[in-house]
Amino acid sequence: MEEMLDGKARDVPIYISYPLGVMTLAAWCKQELPHHDLQILDLMMELHKAVKRDRIHGTTIEEFISMKLDAVGCAPDFIGLSLNFSNGHSITLKVAEMCKARWPETKIIVGGMHATTFSSHIIVNDSIDFLIRGPGDLSFPQLLTCLENGDDISSVPGIVTGLHNIMNMGQVLYDLDRIPRYPYELLDMDYLMAHESTAPIKKEGARIATIFMSRGCPYPCTYCSASKVHGKKIYFNSIAYMMREIEYLINEYGVNQINIVDDLFGSNKEYFFDFFKEVKRKELKFDLSVPAGLAVSVFNEEMIDTLVDHGLEAVTIPLESGSKYVQQKIIKKRVDIEKALRLLDFTRSRGVFTGVNIVIGSPGETRELMDETFEFLRTAPVDWITFFIAYPYPGTTMTDVLIEKGEISEEKLIEVWDSSTQGFRERPFDTEEISGKELFELVYDYNIKLNFFHNYNIEHGHYDTIVPKLDKIVNNHPWHIVAVACIAKCYHELGMDDLAQEYVNRIPKLVATESLSKQMFETYRQNIEGMIESFAVLPSWSSH
Repeated sequence: MEEMLDGKARDVPIYISYPLGVMTLAAWCKQELPHHDLQILDLMMELHKAVKRDRIHGTTIEEFISMKLDAVGCAPDFIGLSLNFSNGHSITLKVAEMCKARWPETKIIVGGMHATTFSSHIIVNDSIDFLIRGPGDLSFPQLLTCLENGDDISSVPGIVTGLHNIMNMGQVLYDLDRIPRYPYELLDMDYLMAHESTAPIKKEGARIATIFMSRGCPYPCTYCSASKVHGKKIYFNSIAYMMREIEYLINEYGVNQINIVDDLFGSNKEYFFDFFKEVKRKELKFDLSVPAGLAVSVFNEEMIDTLVDHGLEAVTIPLESGSKYVQQKIIKKRVDIEKALRLLDFTRSRGVFTGVNIVIGSPGETRELMDETFEFLRTAPVDWITFFIAYPYPGTTMTDVLIEKGEISEEKLIEVWDSSTQGFRERPFDTEEISGKELFELVYDYNIKLNFFHNYNIEHGHYDTIVPKLDKIVNNHPWHIVAVACIAKCYHELGMDDLAQEYVNRIPKLVATESLSKQMFETYRQNIEGMIESFAVLPSWSSH
């Protein structure tokens, strides 16, 4: 963040999305405490504006946060901080400390996934007055009411005030229809709809909204702690509730694309088909996106057909590994590999840009098992592969295993989270199977080879399918000469030789002026030349 605010960052990976947890609590507060004024300060969206739109440079992260707190315009009675993701541990505590220094009498309350699973390390911070473990739907407004009236808070479920009551847990709200309508007016909707970042595809003029229809996930995946807040049972909004929500977004804000972000979308097939029947009956028009992906265990061809009929153009399959042993014994996602191949092939055949997520480096995953995934992906019918290095998060079996083996400690975890962000970063610890440095280099090499030089679409002649993805990469990362070479190859095969040569001509200039391009060229020179030598006039590399 500091590199971006200082203008030094080459890549600007700011992904913004709807703050659904905060919006849910704001909806409850608006209903239960209507005499209070509410504000939502979305610091990630404000950072996006500052860097992408306003081009603010020469600002520290503290100065940026302070500037945004200035805009609040009052001394709040209460501040609720969302701490869902472990990567945000340190910066969220910094925000809390800055708020407490500015408004000493304000009560600061933190909640969310990470707050629930790492609570003992958060509540001891002097700037945090209260922590809510588990769902905050009922606990948050109850806590505020008690504090306002001077009542005893000990009976409010989920409220943690110190290590003595660290096991308190909030009540699960099984009747999701009780959630009041979100106060979208508290957000900069025009900016958020235009810049929402989680959708795999975003068309020109897209106005994107995000919804969830269910909570809960029953699966025991070792890298995930999704069930720690909402439990393993899956429960749903009524279809009538969802229709009202979607109609409101379309009519009030002109939404034309809907992201569905359920933990396990489609888990109830009857609900799934009834939902889309009602969308069709009401003639609701919107493009569809499922950022969290389609679970292999849940979906079938009929369901995918239904999604395509309702505008699905791109989707991710959360495969996580191409090794049967890793699936069954290590990550315990237990994906049926053969079924996954069928669904990938079928989804692509329906014209959907189909990607997969892959996690590499779980404890117990040897180099040989990692290479099994590589070989599986080498021929899999997939348009794009998103690689993730396995990071330990609180509340997961993976973290428990690493701590038990002595390969990491709870104190080390914060350093690990601070080191990780979007994109590839070296994992700051070694395991019995592989060092952090070796893992980073291996996953980076897998990405370059499988997504570029051996891209399924390039090898099978589907050049027009992959060009938009490559074009996006080149626009966002102009130094990426591997992507430049691949897009040149595609344009040549599409009969656009002048444009192909223009891209080829970029390569020596980038190698001469960009350190990242030079480093990439030194590593992949043979592959780059092999991609373009059959059609392009090769520049002289020797002088560079």
